[in-house]
Amino acid sequence: MLSRDWWRVSKCFERIKIVNLGGSAIGTSVAVPRFFVFEAVAALQKLTDLPIARAENLSDATANNDAFVEVHGILKAHAVNLEKMASDIRMLAADLTGEPEIIIPAMLTGSTIMPGKINPVIPEYIITTAHKIYANDALISTLAGQGMLELNAYLPEIGNAVLQSIEMLISANNALLKSVLNGMEINAEIAERKLYKSPTIVTVLNHIIGYQKASEIAKFMKKNGLTVFEANEKLNFIAKEQLIDLLKPENLLKNGFSIYDLASNRETDSSST
Repeated sequence: MLSRDWWRVSKCFERIKIVNLGGSAIGTSVAVPRFFVFEAVAALQKLTDLPIARAENLSDATANNDAFVEVHGILKAHAVNLEKMASDIRMLAADLTGEPEIIIPAMLTGSTIMPGKINPVIPEYIITTAHKIYANDALISTLAGQGMLELNAYLPEIGNAVLQSIEMLISANNALLKSVLNGMEINAEIAERKLYKSPTIVTVLNHIIGYQKASEIAKFMKKNGLTVFEANEKLNFIAKEQLIDLLKPENLLKNGFSIYDLASNRETDSSST
């Protein structure tokens, strides 16, 4: 996900390195010395040390700001992914049962009324930032469409919103790395226990014992608050060793099952009976 964001964002400069400098008021270069049209961008390159380029069509570059809409759309996509990540972290770190799957650093006291309350302030800050960027995206799109003929009087605010979003994304990424990910702890034992106590785990057994028996195990787990292993001990639908092997993390993450897997499981099941 973040690698896709990095690739997309790295391409943004190609969209905004084009300038209309030399086009004068409406991009036609009326009353502008020709040497200025060609030398102004070269001078700007030296001043900024950036590979800025002159637009092939200065009138088009003056009248239309769709490049900023495109670039900010890429920034918004990154904001969406950051929000998703922050939301997942916040949910997994929620201490609703006293057994969070992950622990994130406590940044400050969460309440002067409830002692010990800790709020996930950094994930919530990232989520807030993402929504501000969504608002900026709507603003940029609307203002870019409000250009009249050869000019767009709203370019200053379009540029301001783009720069604001860039600054906020930099801040959000730094906060996520330094204040969350670097200090985050994983409760592997709790995560594993919750996994094997979730009735959804029996989906893995569909192709081994059939949907009907898998459903019976799931219902038995729910009714009695058991893990899949404990429920199977009572119902005895599949050999214990076979079940343990099927539910190993590396087997749960395989891309589907093969005919070989089916044959192997059938042999194991036959030998156990």
